Amino acid sequence: MRKLLVSALVAASAIASPASAATTIFSEGFENVPNGSGGTIGSSGSGFTFVNSAGQWRAGPGANRGIELQWGGVGGAPAINGGRVFVELDTNGNSSMFYQLASSGVFTLDFLFSPRPNVSRLSNIVELWLDNQLLGSFTGPTSGTNPSTVWTQQSVGFTGFAGQNLIFRAAGTGDSLGGYIDNTTLTLQSAVPEPGTWMLMILGLGAVGFAMRRRQKPAVRFNFA
Repeated sequence: MRKLLVSALVAASAIASPASAATTIFSEGFENVPNGSGGTIGSSGSGFTFVNSAGQWRAGPGANRGIELQWGGVGGAPAINGGRVFVELDTNGNSSMFYQLASSGVFTLDFLFSPRPNVSRLSNIVELWLDNQLLGSFTGPTSGTNPSTVWTQQSVGFTGFAGQNLIFRAAGTGDSLGGYIDNTTLTLQSAVPEPGTWMLMILGLGAVGFAMRRRQKPAVRFNFA
């Protein structure tokens, strides 16, 4: 029984111990989205288009508006770090895009955000959600409008489980003018067990404890009659 208990504790420790090495799940800068003609969107000129998917990101449910990609400085907004293409999260109204987690763990999402120039901060609000959990909200200056594109690096950490959706969505005025997203990188910092795995571990340890109680020797009784 002692061997059984030790084995169970070793297994529990192995399950509970997270992986130590960080792993990049994806890095998406929207520069290589196919245009349907053998090339990529935004490779020349300037403009915008709506797509159902852009790399790892998928258009969110609702309004059927897709993901808006802009390039070439349209709207007075140049990309950054030599890129051309980025996402505006407001197509013909508030829109969204999501990525479904394929694994469980502690993650970091790094990305660039900029409010759209010459637009009220109320139009530029972008939120990041994990299913129904708000992870962060991003917008422009507290007053007035932003005169030019100002990209800022953002980093959001969270714990998520396989099957949950990581969602960017416009949350401001639905007027086709919204905040910009670029250079999204999702990193798995450490793995964590699935909820079902934790339950199996707990049940297993409980069974070991029950078996140990069953195997305890009965107390010795003395009859002095």
